[in-house]
Amino acid sequence: MNLLQKRQDNTDDIVKNRFIRQVFSQTGKDIDKAQTDYMTSRGFEQSDWYAGRSFSVTDNALDMTVLKKHRFVDMKTITAKNGKKGKKAHPIYNRIVWGHYNNVIREMAFGFTEAVKSKLREIKD
Repeated sequence: MNLLQKRQDNTDDIVKNRFIRQVFSQTGKDIDKAQTDYMTSRGFEQSDWYAGRSFSVTDNALDMTVLKKHRFVDMKTITAKNGKKGKKAHPIYNRIVWGHYNNVIREMAFGFTEAVKSKLREIKD
């Protein structure tokens, strides 16, 4: 493998990593917006519902931090000593995250086209 071919391979890897970061970054923003919109529309007025969430993107991962109460309010039933008790579920975690997960899979599988590659090559960091 000559030097020019190695440089081309490195350029392709850089473009691929940019695409992955771009998809994860956009997904994090979309999840944040969807959760905020849902919580706002359902009357979650305390600021701690919004402050405890974070989204960070690395080269190949989207790391999300959520509070336990976000997961708790998402549940439909609570298991207690007396058995299961039903409650009002607010799907601010599972439905939103898994809905966006499917979009990430689709985008990673089919979104890395030649047009996207050429657009990402033009970006100067």
